[in-house]
Amino acid sequence: MADYGETTLVRGLSFLADRQAAIANNLANVDSSAYKRKLSVATPQRGFDSMLGREMEAVAYAERTDRQPGVVRETGNLYDIAIGGDDWLRVQDDKGKTFYTRNGQLRVGVNGYLETRNGKQVLDTSGQPISLGNAETLPAEIRISPNGTISNPKNNQTWGPIAVAQLPEPEALVPVGEGLYVDPKNQRATLGGDGLQQGFLEGSNVDSLQELVAMITVERNFAATQRALTGLGRIKDNLVSNILR
Repeated sequence: MADYGETTLVRGLSFLADRQAAIANNLANVDSSAYKRKLSVATPQRGFDSMLGREMEAVAYAERTDRQPGVVRETGNLYDIAIGGDDWLRVQDDKGKTFYTRNGQLRVGVNGYLETRNGKQVLDTSGQPISLGNAETLPAEIRISPNGTISNPKNNQTWGPIAVAQLPEPEALVPVGEGLYVDPKNQRATLGGDGLQQGFLEGSNVDSLQELVAMITVERNFAATQRALTGLGRIKDNLVSNILR
């Protein structure tokens, strides 16, 4: 039966393996628009009582999202928007499920609705998808104001405004892939500020050099933990050998 030392070291190896996976995921998304890097967190796990009756702690792996904004760059695409502050776009899938995203790479779908690059419909402030018309009436050019109002400069027709939401606990959002987040707490969102920038996109907040340094650190810690585990096993073997003499 493994003792506390072995159990803790094995947990440490598992933590380092999970952390390495998070770093690899960050590096894979260094060029993904509005991607938020994953931070590895060691959380205390209580409940182990030592032989002396004193509670001792171990650690478990957890992740949280680094919500620091990425660098905003100009693209010139009229359907690209950068979202300011800690605001979020509200979008929905074809089943009506709501998601939040900061990826402002938008387009007009085949049905005339404004949508994200992965096909989620962008919602207005009343919670309805935004339709810009059909193939014959789609505007040749649009303007998106900082408050999310979409307009046709040719005839001054307007749509929206785009729902830009602020959440009381944005850290509660759970990533589900493709830059989308769900809100398990079903928080009451409020309207965000006038922070939209047309023709710009927020980049990833991943620093590739920082992630590479972290990867090297994890590899060294993993090797050191393996040596400690091997050393602990040798100490136990020597103790047993000395007792049996």
